[in-house]
Amino acid sequence: MARRYLSQPMSRARRAGLSQVVAGSRSANRRATQVTLVSRAAFCTLAGITESQLTLWEHEQLIAPVESAKPETLYAASSLRRARIIRTLAEELDVNLPGIDVILHLLDQLTR
Repeated sequence: MARRYLSQPMSRARRAGLSQVVAGSRSANRRATQVTLVSRAAFCTLAGITESQLTLWEHEQLIAPVESAKPETLYAASSLRRARIIRTLAEELDVNLPGIDVILHLLDQLTR
């Protein structure tokens, strides 16, 4: 692997700033991650889908709600990206549900 060297030395302030960024990212990884939860209606609005689409995707196990003690169904805000991918595959690329399942499985393997 080729290394890249800076043509001029970094200033002390810039080194300090970089070390804070690195230290901040390390401490962020150690902390418990907070999950933002959204209601079913808000999830549909943010993802640009209908509730019937979401119900179908849940039935096909493409999207899953978060287990919660609350009586209302909640979804992780991080699932919005997945819902938008599903919507794009289905509406713009005409991929059927089994095809979407395969694509999502491959994407999940790539992000591990």
